[in-house]
Amino acid sequence: MSDLPLLTWSLVLAALVLGILAGHFGWGKRWPGSLSKLHPDYLTGLDYLVSEQPDRALDMFLKLMDANAETIETHFALGSLYRRRGEVDRAIRIHQNLLARKELAPEHREQALLALAQDYLRAGVLDRAEGLFQQVSEVPRLRASALDALRGVYERQHDWQQALVAYRQLARIKAAPARTVAAHYLCELASVAIERGDIVVARELLSQAREEALPFPRAALLGAQIAEREAQMDLAVKLLRQALTESPALLQEELPHLLKLVGPAERDAILGELVAQTELRDFDELKRLVFAAIAADLGSAAPLRASIEKVFSQDPTLQAVWQEGPTQSERIAQEIGALLAQAEKYRCNECGFSGRNFYWHCPACHSWDSFEAYAIVKLR
Repeated sequence: MSDLPLLTWSLVLAALVLGILAGHFGWGKRWPGSLSKLHPDYLTGLDYLVSEQPDRALDMFLKLMDANAETIETHFALGSLYRRRGEVDRAIRIHQNLLARKELAPEHREQALLALAQDYLRAGVLDRAEGLFQQVSEVPRLRASALDALRGVYERQHDWQQALVAYRQLARIKAAPARTVAAHYLCELASVAIERGDIVVARELLSQAREEALPFPRAALLGAQIAEREAQMDLAVKLLRQALTESPALLQEELPHLLKLVGPAERDAILGELVAQTELRDFDELKRLVFAAIAADLGSAAPLRASIEKVFSQDPTLQAVWQEGPTQSERIAQEIGALLAQAEKYRCNECGFSGRNFYWHCPACHSWDSFEAYAIVKLR
C-alpha cells in the first residue's frame, strides 16, 4: 500500500506525457500502428518512472519535448504537478529548462518566470521569489497574479510597508483582497511604532486602519494599549469593551486584561453587561463568555452563576459533569478552568491549525481574521 501513491503519480505523469506526444504526432486516430514510432528514449523514461527513478525520467522527458507551441503546456503542467506534490526542485528544473530556450515565445517566457517564482515561493526561497514576482508584475496580463503573490512574500517577511504598497497597487487595478487586509498591515505598522515609542505615528496609522475597515477591533485593542501606556485607564477600558463588543472571539484573550483595569464593583457590572449582550446573540456566544470567565478564575462571580448553570446543563459535552449537581458548580468550574489552561483555545477556520495563542494572521495558511475561539476539554 505504501507504494500506491508513487505508482499512481508515475502513471499520471506517464499518461500526461503520452497524451501530449500522441496529440503532437497524430496518434489519436491510428494508435495501434503508431507504437512502433515511439522514440526509444520515451520508453526508457517510462521505465525510469516505474523503477522509481523520477530524476532520470524527468531528464529523459525534457530531452524529448521541444518547447514549441504544441508541447509547452506539458512543461507547465508537469511543473505544476511537481510543485503541488512538494517536489519543488524538479519543478524548478522544468521551468529553468524552458527559460534556457532562446526560441521561447515572449508570452511563454513570462509564464515560465511566474511559474519559477511560484516554485521559489513554495521552496521558501523568498528573495528569489520576490525578484521574479517584481519582474513579472511589469507584464500587464500577469500583473494581478504577480502583485498578489508579491504581497504574500512581504507578509512572510513581515515587511508590512511593502505589503501595503503591493496592496495599493492591486487596489488600483481592482484586484485587491478585502480592505481589512490593508487595515491589518496598518495595525502591524502601528504595533512597531508603539514598540519604539512613536505614539504619534502609531495613532495616525490606527486612524488610517479605521478608515479602511470599521468596525475593526484590532485597532481598538492597540488604541487601548496606547491609552494604558499613558495611564488613561478610562479610555483603555472603553476601547477594550468596544473591541470585545465588536469581536466576541477575543473574550478568552482580553477579558482577564479588561477586568484587571477595573475595581471589583465595576467588574460585576461589566460581566453583567457581557452576559446580557451574549444572551441576545446565541448559545455559542454565551458558552464562549462562560469559558473565558472560567479560564480567568471567575467561576464564582455572581453575574455568571445563571449563565454557567445554563451552559453546563445544556452543552452535550458538559452535561455528564453537571449531573453531579449544581451544588458542585464552583468546584466543577475550577476543574474546567484548570483544563482550559492547557487546552488549545483557538483554531483557524480556513486550514484547521489550532493552538493556545490567538493570531490575526494564521501562521499555517496565512489567512487574515480566520482564528476563532474554541476549546477541546477532555473530561475523565
